[in-house]
Amino acid sequence: MRVDSLTHILPRYFVDNRDEMVHRDRTFAELFGSSPNAKIESCESLLDSMDAAEVDIAVVAGFGWTDLDAARRANDYLLESAANRPNRLVACCSVNPLWGDIALEEASRCLAAGAVGIGELHADTQGWSNSIGDELDDLMSLLSEFDAVAIIHSSEPYGHAYPGKGGMTPDRLHRLASRYPANRFVFSHLGGGLPWFAMMPEIGSALENVWYDTAAVPYLYQSNVYSTTVAAVGSDRLLFASDWPLIRHSRALRHVESDSNLSDADRQRVFGINAAEVLGLAIR
Repeated sequence: MRVDSLTHILPRYFVDNRDEMVHRDRTFAELFGSSPNAKIESCESLLDSMDAAEVDIAVVAGFGWTDLDAARRANDYLLESAANRPNRLVACCSVNPLWGDIALEEASRCLAAGAVGIGELHADTQGWSNSIGDELDDLMSLLSEFDAVAIIHSSEPYGHAYPGKGGMTPDRLHRLASRYPANRFVFSHLGGGLPWFAMMPEIGSALENVWYDTAAVPYLYQSNVYSTTVAAVGSDRLLFASDWPLIRHSRALRHVESDSNLSDADRQRVFGINAAEVLGLAIR
């Protein structure tokens, strides 16, 4: 069983109104405005890619929207896609926590309709990366009520620049997880390197509510990063993800499989078992 824990699809509206959306939504502008070749793909294209790579289930997630209309359009599409293909797709919708009651209403609507979580959240463009405080309390309480996860875009403190990298670095992610120990978090892109700091006892003990996905890792790290991460935090903390369409499934899968230090048991956990446990998926 192969589960891709983070992919992105958008309805046709975002293709037809790309220039308008660049001016309306800060996160969309960061990801798609500076890179005209950045792909916007549909549910059908994702399923074709999954079939070709023998990926069984994919989480279809939003972005850290700053425009409410964009969020609602994207969330509707994610929920519809998952409802139409319940054996293949799982929705994870998104809001901006700073919207207050509006964020709670939209998140409640999506979670009640079957979304397994809220994300991907982009703290920098949404405006809350420097002040992890009371503004997130209500949303995190809502996620606890639904037993749902929060997927957080994470940033490496070093390395090359790229669109959307941001500044949600391990220190900020650690503060976020520590403030909300009752919540479950998936920190994307290997948490910007947070797993290696988790080998410090005082750090690791505060991250028992955190998992890490491998989204876009082939763009960032050498392939032995997977076994290194497993050695740091255990194979039960790592979720396979591509960040499709940024990274094609074939490339993402090859990158994990090329790490000869991963055992077969580790691979089974990374490719599907962990997603089943963390996201509540029905894995056959």
